[in-house]
Amino acid sequence: MADQPASTNSNRSNRSSWPFLGVFLSAMLPVVAAIVVVYQLESFDPAPMPLHELSPPQPAANLLRNQRMLQGAEFLGVGKLKGPEDIAYDRREEIIYTGCEDGWIKRVWLKSKDSASANNDTLVEVEDWVNTRGRPLGIVLGPNNEVIVADSYKMHPLNIMWRKPALTLWREGPTVDF
Repeated sequence: MADQPASTNSNRSNRSSWPFLGVFLSAMLPVVAAIVVVYQLESFDPAPMPLHELSPPQPAANLLRNQRMLQGAEFLGVGKLKGPEDIAYDRREEIIYTGCEDGWIKRVWLKSKDSASANNDTLVEVEDWVNTRGRPLGIVLGPNNEVIVADSYKMHPLNIMWRKPALTLWREGPTVDF
């Protein structure tokens, strides 16, 4: 009789392991089936990737480049203007104002042909007019013929009166945070 309880204990342990084994096999069977289906021995040819549909179209401007655009142009201030950013033209005074990357606002005007030929000089005069101690990116003439400069380092527009530029350089408007 002593042997009977031991045999019933071993039967109970065998019976209790069957549900766990059944759950394990039923969970592994779909995984193995998926692996067999995905990784079959036959070759798999994917569809080609439609790059022409994913990339933006090439601009037509590259095809329509005008090679003769600058043929009749005169270059003013070559070697005297370091990185000009923007220009403003004063029709009344016939002066071009330009802001350069070194911080100078320069005035450019044409000399008379007689004075230029007598001095064997160029027809263009470039004057260092005002140094903003920044980088003037935009220049425009105001309603009272003053030069208004947008400076990138100081983050505010500068208003420069054309008669006395060194004395009337001031800040106008609030600073702009980026």
